[in-house]
Amino acid sequence: MIYEILLPIPINKTFYYEGAKFNNEHKDLSKGSLVEVEFKKKMIVGVVVHSKKSTTFRKPLKQINKVLNPFFFNGEIMESINFISQYSCNKPSMILKMFLSNFPTKESKTLLGKNEIIKKIKEKKLKLNSDQDKVVGKLDAISFKNFNVILLEGVTGSGKTRVYLHKVREVINKGYQCLILVPEIILTTQWVKDIKNDFDIEPTVYHSSIKKKEREEIWKKINLNQEKLIIGTRSALFLPFSKLGLIVIDEEHDSSYKQEEKLIINARDFSIVRAKNASCLVILSSATPSLESSHNTMLKKYKHFKLHKRVNNVQLPNFKIIDMKKENCIISNELTNSIKRNIDSNHQTLIFINKRGYSSFIICKKCGFSKVCEKCNTSLALHNHSKNKGYLLCHHCNYREVFKNSCQSCDHENTYIFPGLGIEKIAEEIAYKFPLAKKCILSSDIINSSSKFQKIVSDIVSNKVNIIIGTQLISKGHNFPSLKTVGIINIDNLMNGFDFRSYEKTFQQIVQVGGRAGRKNLQGEVFIQTLQPNHPVMKLCTEKNNSYFVDWELISRKENNQPPYSNYTSLIFSSKNEKLVINFSSKIYDQVNEQFKNLEIFGPAPAILYKKNSFFRYKILIKMNKNLILQKRVKNFFINIKCPSNLKLYIDVDPINFV
Repeated sequence: MIYEILLPIPINKTFYYEGAKFNNEHKDLSKGSLVEVEFKKKMIVGVVVHSKKSTTFRKPLKQINKVLNPFFFNGEIMESINFISQYSCNKPSMILKMFLSNFPTKESKTLLGKNEIIKKIKEKKLKLNSDQDKVVGKLDAISFKNFNVILLEGVTGSGKTRVYLHKVREVINKGYQCLILVPEIILTTQWVKDIKNDFDIEPTVYHSSIKKKEREEIWKKINLNQEKLIIGTRSALFLPFSKLGLIVIDEEHDSSYKQEEKLIINARDFSIVRAKNASCLVILSSATPSLESSHNTMLKKYKHFKLHKRVNNVQLPNFKIIDMKKENCIISNELTNSIKRNIDSNHQTLIFINKRGYSSFIICKKCGFSKVCEKCNTSLALHNHSKNKGYLLCHHCNYREVFKNSCQSCDHENTYIFPGLGIEKIAEEIAYKFPLAKKCILSSDIINSSSKFQKIVSDIVSNKVNIIIGTQLISKGHNFPSLKTVGIINIDNLMNGFDFRSYEKTFQQIVQVGGRAGRKNLQGEVFIQTLQPNHPVMKLCTEKNNSYFVDWELISRKENNQPPYSNYTSLIFSSKNEKLVINFSSKIYDQVNEQFKNLEIFGPAPAILYKKNSFFRYKILIKMNKNLILQKRVKNFFINIKCPSNLKLYIDVDPINFV
């Protein structure tokens, strides 16, 4: 028998091998069988995609070296690899590489032949409010053995996790597997403990930072259906589930589900593909769903379940807009007074700013010189300035240098000023205004380990902290019982971005961060500091009703024929040879323009981040109407673009980031 085998190598083709005639285990291998073969004098694991009794080759074929029983990729995995490769313009071999990235390097005798372990989970009687009880009833009526997408939308603090975990328990008790995806694993430690306590479910946490040996062990157990519940980041989506019954995407709107390096894929969308091919249920959970998901509920593609009330009927916080044109300091007078009241009454305040470091750029007030990264055409951000151990950091390539307050252009000393607002400058201002208050900073630059993060979160929950100063790390998934006030600073920076999703991201950010306030018998308050107090987005944030924003934003998207009413695809050309990037992107533009007359093509033009890590970058942005036949033709053209060896082409379908 001759076998067509897909190998995890960067070549867009399959290879043929002959089954070993002397070994019975090579007879009639089915599609999805994992095998070890020799390729360019190396042993490599591949998957059988087709078989035939004979074929005409001039040269004799190599034989399969080993069949890797009992491991196997079922039809769902094989179909999902094919579909997502076509949709996202990635080679099937590179998607296979992700699925095989943690294939066990050593055989484990203890696992062989011990397929499918089923441990029944006892049902704990958990108190549900009327909203939760109603949605749980709706979920109970839906079979997880049929493909359905459910958008579970609930206000912050409404107990969405408790609702979907009822379905998780049902699926596991029937012997099926569940995957819960989360945006950031650092946020899950307390959450996992709550799942164990409330549901008596023992989940396995999976992400790229755990040890290789542990990842391999999980891979084996998942493929043999010996592991029932995985909680992980987007990399967990590439685990080889053999009996998938449910996928949950927690915080489904979160942009971190989009993988933007090497293999460009949206994990949320790939989850739906996997669920469809597995004929199982997928639940998208969020307090602020993406416009795409909300639109799909309007088209009746997704079912829409809503939780309108917080747990224990706690009221949503009151939102107040602060006009910063009337203020002359970073922290407004009204927010300052609220912080004072909170300290006196032993309540907490969260100050949110989504900018790392002390200042996003520095500039000489004598000559106007600004420090820019030599490898990237972007300003260097100042970090650690308050501690007199300042350094300049590029947030794109991580280049770092010691900060010296001496202008290299005009040779003047102490002339640099720091106009950009970062979390460290906010912390400095808070320390000046409230020197006796207990403060903590939650930023990825400072919190570099899960244990450190959990220690700070524990202190906040125990009310050992008066003022929390945080970036996006603090904006979701936390329940701080003593947190009364949230102050949102410099949100105009996000709202006035160049991205057509800027308004959506701003609305989601404000609602998510504001939702941390007033969780336990406290009337929360949220202060939004802005220079645009009359902007519609600011007004809509105060309405406490997502549907108002969704309706308003969809009207604008439809008028401008933007997603979800059309599709964008971004072609990013990258090379250290600037002239090559310019010429080759122009050549591709001419070819696309000639072959497809009805496309809107923008570019070629320098990327917003023109130089990144010493590579010059040009972009072509293509807008397509919702025409599946046209999209397939265009994508086939993109996949077959042959690039020079010293140039890389990245194809980003449905881009989230336009930098």
